[in-house]
Amino acid sequence: MLAILLGFAGPALAQPRHSEIHIPAVASGEEIASQPNLWVMDVYFKPLRMIVVDLTDPKTGEKKPQYVWYLAYRAVNRPLPKITQENPPVNELDPPVLPPKFVPEFTLVTTSTPQPQVYEDRVLPEALAVIRKRERLPLQNSVSAVQTVPPAVEPGSDGEQVIQGVAMFTGVDPRADRYTVFLSGFSNGVRKLAAPDGSTAIQNKTIMMKYWRPGDEFELREPEIRLDGDPQWMYR
Repeated sequence: MLAILLGFAGPALAQPRHSEIHIPAVASGEEIASQPNLWVMDVYFKPLRMIVVDLTDPKTGEKKPQYVWYLAYRAVNRPLPKITQENPPVNELDPPVLPPKFVPEFTLVTTSTPQPQVYEDRVLPEALAVIRKRERLPLQNSVSAVQTVPPAVEPGSDGEQVIQGVAMFTGVDPRADRYTVFLSGFSNGVRKLAAPDGSTAIQNKTIMMKYWRPGDEFELREPEIRLDGDPQWMYR
């Protein structure tokens, strides 16, 4: 899959809370000039965690304990710099959907297993209730979090609207010790590229976060899940 990595340019717009990972709302001059309606969110993530929850089997109706991996976040829409260019690049895309929507999507991929295993974010009401109690936050799942993108505001401004949510994954292979999480929906950045086979590829501005776990498959321990390098904005 084609991907373009973007470094973090410029200072952080706000200070993260204890143990949070801050991913600043950044965009290059080329991005802003080629997509006038571009928006990017300032995002803060808590550490990737796991918890054992009794989940109901939809087929049998029986409850059984399962590991639920989860990633809690808060996001705020931030203003981007005003940039003008004499001959800006053109993004030949369909007209934007108005009003713009925040639709978060999360994918966890194991990168240390013989074949990469892909896990999509799940809506788990039973797990959400337990996670909310544990984190003491009014977290939303990725369906209830869908909403119109709030107005862009500077940090500390009146009317700042914070979106708080959580991604949840189940069935993660206990043999895996390296993972990559892709997070989209925190920007409407998009690019159209010519693929090697002559077709056209559409790429979305996405956050990429890598993790590693030094433990073993027989005793999963939450504190062992560690961030591997700095998070990055990318197109994929």
